[in-house]
Amino acid sequence: MTRQPPPVTSLNHAQTTGWSCCWCDKTLWTGAISAGIARGRSGAHDLSVEVYACPSCARSGPPVPNTDTQGDA
Repeated sequence: MTRQPPPVTSLNHAQTTGWSCCWCDKTLWTGAISAGIARGRSGAHDLSVEVYACPSCARSGPPVPNTDTQGDA
């Protein structure tokens, strides 16, 4: 499973234009890595756009689900 970019409607202008990381909003000067397509719609209009990530966010995998099983042992 790969980490999916956030929905396009939750991103700011810099994130949708590739000027900053789609996850941490860090300015992307060099080393930007494609994070995939941030999807979204507004009525009949497709707002989907390719977004980019900084190297540190691109290296981190998908969020780890909480597997805390306290009390089950």
